[in-house]
Amino acid sequence: MQAQLKLNSCFDLNDGNRIPVLGLGVFRTPSGEIARNAVRTALEYGYRHIDTARVYCNEKSVGRAIKDTMIPREQIFITTKLWKSDWENPREGLMKSLERLQTDYIDLYLLHWPFKGFEKAYLELEKLKAEGLIKSIGVSNFKIHHLKELKNAGATICPAVNQVECHPANSESELLEYCTKKGIVLTAYSPLGGQGRTLVNDPRIIGLADYYKVTPAQLILRWNLQRGVVVIPKSVHPERILENSGLFNFEISKDDQDSIDSINTNERRAFDSDRIDFRPQESFPVLTEEE
Repeated sequence: MQAQLKLNSCFDLNDGNRIPVLGLGVFRTPSGEIARNAVRTALEYGYRHIDTARVYCNEKSVGRAIKDTMIPREQIFITTKLWKSDWENPREGLMKSLERLQTDYIDLYLLHWPFKGFEKAYLELEKLKAEGLIKSIGVSNFKIHHLKELKNAGATICPAVNQVECHPANSESELLEYCTKKGIVLTAYSPLGGQGRTLVNDPRIIGLADYYKVTPAQLILRWNLQRGVVVIPKSVHPERILENSGLFNFEISKDDQDSIDSINTNERRAFDSDRIDFRPQESFPVLTEEE
């Protein structure tokens, strides 16, 4: 159990680096002032981990917000992700992300979904890490068999992180157990259940939140932290960003952790990663460049 967590707490990664346990996710956060203000607000409230991606089309806004705060770069953990359009030339994709983010290195660079050819792309990330352009490399939306296929393809660096949809209705307990044994930190996106299908209104969550005198969102996020899972809730509202950081003055008992575990129905809301190559192209976001 993760008992003594604080806002600035980190989990150890398998490559010697450390990842803050709480981050701000900016998936579906519009670029420009909305994203810039959200990131700046989170950093002002003490967050030190920002999670973006090329396909979110808001890396430039994230970089501007980080510059706005004047917080030393080495104190901020930046995660971004390589989209499939750059898999033939990961170096070029990385260099463009570095330019947008106005930084010389990425703390954590992830392969975004296991599209066909992910093994080759991952081997290229290993080279970029060796050059110091990336501190840690990892994957997103990988199942256990995808992780095994990396090793079979000759990968010499175990992913530091696997970022997946993870919340009480989709607890990913088997994947978490496997990753923990391999030293891979699981990061939860959509940790509250996902847009339009949030779990904060679940009566079981509300009852426990009332008992602990916290909000349902705080209870859900704390549940994952105590499982050793990094959480990156998304919000553009200052009051929610602040609320989501209030996870460190209470602890959920084992019995209540088990009770939240029982909500699981393996209800994944994101696309099935085993079928990602068959997802209609028109359903993917259109890549754009920010001004």
